[in-house]
This record gives sequence, structure tokens and C-alpha cells, in this order.
Amino acid sequence: MREPYTEEQLKGYKRDKDGYYTLDSSGKKWYAHPRGQLPSDLFEIGIISRSAKERQNFPTQKPQALIERIIKASSNKNSIVLDCFVGSGTTAVIAEKLGKRWIAADINKGAIQTTMKRIQACIDQPRGIAHYRVNNYDASADLERRNIVIKKCGVQIDRQEQFFDGTLDGTLVKIVDLTKPLTRLDIQHLKNELSNRPDDERNITIFCYGSESNLRDEIDEWNRLHPINKIIVREIGSEGVTTFEPAQAKVNFKREGQSVTITIADYISPTICDRLDVDRSIFDEHIEDFRAQIDCVLIDTDYTSDHFNVVESDVPEKHEDFIEGEYTVSIPRPDARVAVKIIGMLGEETIEIG
Repeated sequence: MREPYTEEQLKGYKRDKDGYYTLDSSGKKWYAHPRGQLPSDLFEIGIISRSAKERQNFPTQKPQALIERIIKASSNKNSIVLDCFVGSGTTAVIAEKLGKRWIAADINKGAIQTTMKRIQACIDQPRGIAHYRVNNYDASADLERRNIVIKKCGVQIDRQEQFFDGTLDGTLVKIVDLTKPLTRLDIQHLKNELSNRPDDERNITIFCYGSESNLRDEIDEWNRLHPINKIIVREIGSEGVTTFEPAQAKVNFKREGQSVTITIADYISPTICDRLDVDRSIFDEHIEDFRAQIDCVLIDTDYTSDHFNVVESDVPEKHEDFIEGEYTVSIPRPDARVAVKIIGMLGEETIEIG
């Protein structure tokens, strides 16, 4: 698009009776404004050329210049940019470059893979990126477990309650996402809700499927300091409520100076085996390469348990491609914890730390 012009810049050019200036032989006319050219409702932005670096060969890809102009014109400094059909990931890339928070979603697995690769490639040190895969499996597994917990444990459901799910033995009940471990973010949401209920002295029962490491210490400290609103954690796995076994991975870490070599030696998802109706004892006879079960690999070279910061990623470009399985990455200091998040084809997340 042409640079805007001011009255000073247009001195010496001919001005017509309507106040417009003609700058060259093309016949295009400009209107002078104290702050430059006024934007029109027509964006003169060229298409992505075949040789452009930003080109992803994605059928609906939009030019970065177009998305950047839209985001700048329609969002504030602290706005969250949401793209429910992210496609090639241009919106997420531009929002990241502009330092904005963003949420991107797409039903197309290839779109998510393309977006993750572009995010990693466009920024030297991206902020923490959380990758969630919500599909029919996740939804049905969570609902199935939730119904089992309600019936087995006798939870009284309260459909009028906005945050909690019901009550049990005089306590308020919160059933978190039962396809993932209990996280610090879940506990923080609970604390925020309790701060809005200063007169409610009931204790809280949380049903979960496992929990993040060291989270128990934080909960014990909360209970020590709060004579009311104590948090009672009930892990459904230890109570015999299981609908599937979590995926298991064998990951080797070899440190040498300021780098570490990570090797994914094995991976098996009982859920995928069940879906394929494959006996795990003869798994290798049916699936020649265990990597066929893995969607992508994310690596955090300074893992703190508070959040997973994606520093390196392995997202296969094509659906039929496998992950590499071996990576050598730099670490910020010798004692840094390195975490590898393996996301299976059904969205199961497995974290190994070394």
C-alpha cells in the first residue's frame, strides 16, 4: 500500500476542485490529511507469491500483512485474539509477533500442525504455548468417568450451581477434567471461587485423575492455613474408577555440557491398542513403528512445573510422517530440568522429565 501523504508532502502537485491531488501519470488521486492518508474500506494488499517465505501451501492462507492490519485495527493492547478456524496459523503468528495473548482452534489436524511449526519458526523465544486436543474421545472419556464417580461415590448433583458440581457428605464437590491430571491452574480457579464466597464454610472435595508433582504439598499448606474450606483430593484411580490406562513412554536423557540429547525409545498407548483391538503382548506384530501412535513432541528445556514452555517442537509436516524421535537441545544451565511432552494420536499427553 502507498505511504500516506501530508499537505507538506503534496506541495507543488496540482489539486483539483474536489481537493484531490494527482501524483503521477497513473491517474490515481490522493487526499491530503494532517496525519496522512485516511484509510479506506479497501485493503490494497497483494496475494502471497509462490516464492514468499510465509507461504505454507495451505489452501486458505491469508497474507500476514492483511491479518496484522485487522488485528491492529480491531484490538486493544491487552486484548485476547481468538481465531476459531486458524487454518495455516497466520492469526496466531501475527498475534505472537505483536505480543498479544491468543487462542487458536481448528478441527483440521493438519492446520494445528502447520500452526505449531510456524509459531516455533517465527519467534526466537516464544512464550509458553499450551496445546490441547479436544475430540470425541476426550469428551466421552471424561463424561464416562464423571458418571461413574457420581454414581459410585453418591455425589448429589446441583444443576443450579455455577462452579461446583454438587455436594457430598456436607462438602462442596468439584469434578475436574478426568482425562488429565489435577493442575495448579485447577487449584487456583478453586481458590478464586472461594474468595467470592467468604460466608461459605464448607470444605471442598475434588475428584481428579492423578495430579501434578508436588501439588499435594501446596494443598497441605493451604489446609494448614485455613481452618475452613479445606481441600480434600480424591483420585479416582486409587478408588478403582478406571476406564483406560494412560499412555507410557520410555525416554532417555543424555547430558553433555550445555546440551542434552533426548531419545524416545518406546511409546505405547493402551487406548490406541483398544481402539485397534490389538493385544498389547503382540503389539509390535501389528504396528511396525511405535512412532505411528505419536502426533507430536514438545520440549521444555527449563521446566518448572508451573507451566510448560514450548522451546522445541517436532510436529510432522504431513499426516503420514513420523516424529524424529531423537533431539539434541541446548539448556540454559547444567541443573535445568528438561521435560518432554508426547501427545498421542488420540490427544493423550505424557510428560517425561530428565
